Amino acid sequence: MRVILNSIELVIITDLDGTLLDQQTYSYQASLPMLRRLQSSRIPLVLCSSKTRSEMEPLWRELELKDPFIVENGGAIFFLPDYFPFTVENAKVRGNFHILELSQRIDVLRPALLEAAQNHHVSIRSFGEMTIQEISQMTGLSRKNAQAASEREYDEPFMVRQINYGRLFTALRTKGFKITQGDRFFHLSRGSDKGKATQKLIELYQRVNPSVRSVGLGNAGHDLAMLRVVNTPILVRNPDRSWDSTITQNLAGIKKTMKIGPEGWSEAVAEILKAGAC
Repeated sequence: MRVILNSIELVIITDLDGTLLDQQTYSYQASLPMLRRLQSSRIPLVLCSSKTRSEMEPLWRELELKDPFIVENGGAIFFLPDYFPFTVENAKVRGNFHILELSQRIDVLRPALLEAAQNHHVSIRSFGEMTIQEISQMTGLSRKNAQAASEREYDEPFMVRQINYGRLFTALRTKGFKITQGDRFFHLSRGSDKGKATQKLIELYQRVNPSVRSVGLGNAGHDLAMLRVVNTPILVRNPDRSWDSTITQNLAGIKKTMKIGPEGWSEAVAEILKAGAC
């Protein structure tokens, strides 16, 4: 089914874990009613996560979405071939999707991370070194979903096993790598982030309607870049009833939900729909 974008006025970009999905159970049941209201109102919902394509595509299909999704902290944008009413420059074809690759690939990231850790005598454990069982135990994912999480292409999650890692991070950043902190892991990337990918996608929507507005929802530090580029950033409350300090310190006055996780997501979306009389 072709997606009609001619009347698009609003696009919503959302993080997954701790935002649209419950941080512990990964359930979307609490957010599903509001998600369906967005669909009935023909408001695009863009998933933007640190998750891989192997993780996100099944969820995207399960939720019956048609809009683009951003994988691995901005590493690439996936969208249906006939989604935009114009040709997207530099897009590649992969299976049933067109894809804009924005970050360097994993075969560059992993060696650079390991070499820097060795040079600075910092003990780390990255996804590339972990077994599926380890990933499952650390994330609470099933073995099947842990396998999907391990299929990295543009972003390498890792853990640091000691407190003194400042020199390691400085060395990586000096070489052009980006380090962000998620709900469970640090993430290494190079060339893009959630903000750059979101901005690129907004620009594509603006080619359809130059006055399109954007809303972003996230809960953790790695959402900061995405929240900075949208018109209306919203910070979802965490299970410990706090709001991420990295975001509150860098985006003064950001809108915050009172409810937690997907309930907070639904709270925010309800206000958006009410304001737009949808």
